[in-house]
Amino acid sequence: MEKILFVDDELTFRLASKKLLESVGYSVDTASDGMDAEKFLDQAEYDFIITDIVMPRKEGIELILDIRQRKVKSKIIAISGGGRGSAQEYLAMAKAFQADAVLSKPYAFTELLSTMKKLSSEKDQSKLSI
Repeated sequence: MEKILFVDDELTFRLASKKLLESVGYSVDTASDGMDAEKFLDQAEYDFIITDIVMPRKEGIELILDIRQRKVKSKIIAISGGGRGSAQEYLAMAKAFQADAVLSKPYAFTELLSTMKKLSSEKDQSKLSI
């Protein structure tokens, strides 16, 4: 079973996403911001980390940088509905800091699943080419 860490400061969105992802077979932990996410990263490994960009205390860009510095092998999907800047600006920044994929909120659940499937197949391909 693939494991996901879902990081978003919007409680309703975070819990609904957890429920939907679990309904299709994923194991999901949730965190309300980058600081909460660090606690999970210290204790477990994840196939995917899905993180919002604009959050209190520690934003998604900082979290992405920390994940990459830790050399965590998780695939990172950055999500954003915007904030002080547009969602596209935040997502472009996330890509520049090595997010594997980006999605603009609101997105269709099927779009998230297809993005994860694509990233999983890329991960499987890289295992074959070693």
